[in-house]
Amino acid sequence: MGQHTLTRADSPDHSWIWSNALASGPPLLARPRDAPEPESVDEVARWAGSEDSRRVELVYAPVFWVFLSLTAIGFLIFQTVTDPTGSGWNITINGESRDTWPAWVPPLAWVGVSVWLFVAVGVLLFRLSLLRDLHAENEWIFEHGVAHSTHRSSVDYDDGEARWATYIALDHRLDDRQAARIHAAFEEWLAREGLPPSGSKPISSQALFGAQAAGGYFVLHLPVSAIAGDTAEHQWIVLTEPRQNADSSGGVIVTPVPVPKKLERIHRKLRRRAERRAS
Repeated sequence: MGQHTLTRADSPDHSWIWSNALASGPPLLARPRDAPEPESVDEVARWAGSEDSRRVELVYAPVFWVFLSLTAIGFLIFQTVTDPTGSGWNITINGESRDTWPAWVPPLAWVGVSVWLFVAVGVLLFRLSLLRDLHAENEWIFEHGVAHSTHRSSVDYDDGEARWATYIALDHRLDDRQAARIHAAFEEWLAREGLPPSGSKPISSQALFGAQAAGGYFVLHLPVSAIAGDTAEHQWIVLTEPRQNADSSGGVIVTPVPVPKKLERIHRKLRRRAERRAS
């Protein structure tokens, strides 16, 4: 995809952009069919975590550190029973060889390991609370999410340090003509204004062009790896309006739908698990 150098226009007339897209009669887009629908909340969780390490960060990593601290406590207990003075060790402190531990070493070791365990358990409990919040969010996505096909825009983000593809997402329920018009309007908007700042949340076509243009989003950064984004293998994302009682500062919730092979593996694994539970 060629890189475009764009400048930001002052106060573009967005309604004019939409009218121009209507009048120009843009060619129909090649759109994927058979929009994916998750079969369960567990599947949504797999989709959401398919491109990140949230389960590792929220569960496995803190459990690992709790396990290490418990292992250290077990070692101290073993050491206290079998060799309380440390005489079985070759002890060197400040360049001086000693036959036993100094009196202050065992209490300091217990204090250090106890603090380690306390912190590790606290982090684990905090991360598990975040995991519960994620489960509630996944339930909301399962009930209210809408599949959108992704179409690489003509403009890539490039600030000299980072570069990635940008996308236009279109509601699968749109008819082909409306989808093409929204796509053309976004492209015209990009040509007039340039890309929004890095870190910008998805921008809806309704917010830019009015209620008559509802059904599309400009996505500056898909929640997938840069390589996956460049290869355009991800044909779908699920977009979900945030809950009314939730913090909506993050804007619409973007959930990547795994590529077909990975999606099929997820289906098989979840179905086998459901069969085992039923048996």
